[in-house]
Amino acid sequence: MPSTPVEKPDLKPRLGKVVARASTSPINLGVGAAAATLAIGLGSLPLAALGVLAYGAMVAYDSFNPTFWKKVYEPKPRERLKLPDAKTIEDPGTRSAIVQIIATKAELERVLEQTPADVLASLSTTLASLVQLENQATMLARQAEDISHHLNTVNEDALRADAQVLATRAQTTKDATARAGFEEAKSAREEELRTISELRGAKDRIDANLMHLVAVLGGLPTKVVHMRALDREAADRFGGDVNAELEAIADELKTSEEVMKSIGEIGETTK
Repeated sequence: MPSTPVEKPDLKPRLGKVVARASTSPINLGVGAAAATLAIGLGSLPLAALGVLAYGAMVAYDSFNPTFWKKVYEPKPRERLKLPDAKTIEDPGTRSAIVQIIATKAELERVLEQTPADVLASLSTTLASLVQLENQATMLARQAEDISHHLNTVNEDALRADAQVLATRAQTTKDATARAGFEEAKSAREEELRTISELRGAKDRIDANLMHLVAVLGGLPTKVVHMRALDREAADRFGGDVNAELEAIADELKTSEEVMKSIGEIGETTK
């Protein structure tokens, strides 16, 4: 089935949004409200007009202030998801991945504490992207554990045997209504088996993504130490290569994230 093109949101900065934000700024509204209150209290129309002008001037200043534009369109900081406690994870592969990520974080923190400020500057973008990668690792671990938990509760052999019994009953009964009922029941069992197969494939893909992420993150401490041995120009280039690698895996995981999520939700519907 051909995929439906995804319409990307229009992220082009627009004056209207900035003016709207400036108009509702607490500071600007506060100035306007204070002037209005004072004008009403004194019964002064000139003072009221002056308050309107002051409010309008502040809105106009913000609307054409590059710093305010940056504030309006500045992306919100990503919320850091908490990695699950390895002791609470039943799936051995997922548990091992989380243990390795936690160990890598501790080692990376130790290495960074010993890293000069100029090298850290070259790693600023890389370090900022680690929040996204850790969030993706957390989501992958949750998906893997959810699917694994469900698969451990199903008995495929029993489902196949049940489907076979239903097929036999459908073939041997002479009652048309009963035959239709047996066939519908058999189809439901076969659909459940197909869903289980899809879940196993999804689990394998999630495991592969998680292991890839673990391997990339695990190599960061060594790469930081390598950067400390290079001159500034070489360190900058190396830092750019590291960041490109992290961006590549982040994009790869983001591309498959929605697919994995939709497949993972199958586990909820079959419970």
